Amino acid sequence: MLVMKRLIEDNKGNILLTSMVVLLGVLLGIAVYGTFHGAEAIIGESGNVTDNDNPHNLSAGSTGVQAVSEQRICIFCHTSHNAKTDADLINAPLWNHSLSSAVYNVLSPNTVVTGSYTSGVVNMLSTPSAPDGSSRLCLGCHDGTVGIGSVGSELVPIAMNTSASACLAADGKLSSSCASYIGNDLTTKHVVSIPMNDTLKTASISNCGIAGQTTKLQYPWEGAMGSVVLLRPTGKTLPIDGSQGIPGGSAGMPASKYNTGYNYGVQCSTCHDPHDWSALPGQGYKFIVTPDFDSLCSACHIAC
Repeated sequence: MLVMKRLIEDNKGNILLTSMVVLLGVLLGIAVYGTFHGAEAIIGESGNVTDNDNPHNLSAGSTGVQAVSEQRICIFCHTSHNAKTDADLINAPLWNHSLSSAVYNVLSPNTVVTGSYTSGVVNMLSTPSAPDGSSRLCLGCHDGTVGIGSVGSELVPIAMNTSASACLAADGKLSSSCASYIGNDLTTKHVVSIPMNDTLKTASISNCGIAGQTTKLQYPWEGAMGSVVLLRPTGKTLPIDGSQGIPGGSAGMPASKYNTGYNYGVQCSTCHDPHDWSALPGQGYKFIVTPDFDSLCSACHIAC
C-alpha cells in the first residue's frame, strides 16, 4: 500500500497512470479477500467441524456436547504451542487433548485355528493390548475415561456444560449412555492397530474357503478407493510371526501418502474422518472417509 501511495504522489500529473494504479490496488484487494474468504468457506463448508451440529464441534453454543463458555473449536484437539509429541505414534498435528491410559479388552491373538493357519483376521491385535497411533486419539474421548475438556494447553480443563447433552456425564466425561461411547471393550469393534503387510495378505488368501471365509485382503491403494482409504502408522506386530506393518516407501505404495519412517496398518482414521460430519446418502453413517459404506469395506476386503 505504501508503494501504491508513493506511485500516486509521484504521478499526480498523469491521470491515466494514477487511475491504473488505483484500479490495480482494488483488484489486488479483491484477490486477497477472495483467497482468504475461499479458505474460510472450505473450512466452514457444510458438514465440517465448524458447523454447530457437528458432534466434534464442542464449543459453547453447539448443538451437542458443548463447553460452558469456550468459543474456540480446534482447541479441544489441537494447539499451536506445547503440543504432545509423537509418543506411541499418535502421529497427529499439534495434538492437545489428553490421552487415555485405560487397559482395553481386545480379541486375544492366535485363538481361532482354521486349517494349518492360526487365523488372525479377527485376532490381530498384539500385546500390549492398548491400541497405538491415531486410534489412541479417538479413544481419549470415546472410551469415557478422560474429561472432554481435558487439554494440555490450558492450566485447568475446559469447563463443559453437563446439562446440555445426555452424552456428557456429570464429571465431564463421555457418558456410557451415549451412542458414541466405546468404553474399554473393543471385542465387538473392527480391530485397530493392525499391522498390514504381505504376511497378513497371504494368510487371508490361504484361508479362503476355510470355515466359511469368503473374503481376502488387499492393500487399499490397489482398489478404487485407495486415494481416501489409507493405512496409518502403527508400532504393533502380527501375533502370528511378530512381523510389522508394511514400511513406508515399499513398492507399490503411493509415496505422497505414506512417508518413510513408519510402518503402516489399520487405525480408526483408516475408515473415519473426524472433521467431516456429512452423512452417506440414505445410510446414516457419519465421519466415513468414502462416499458409500460398501466401497469403504471393499477397499481392503475383496471376494476370494
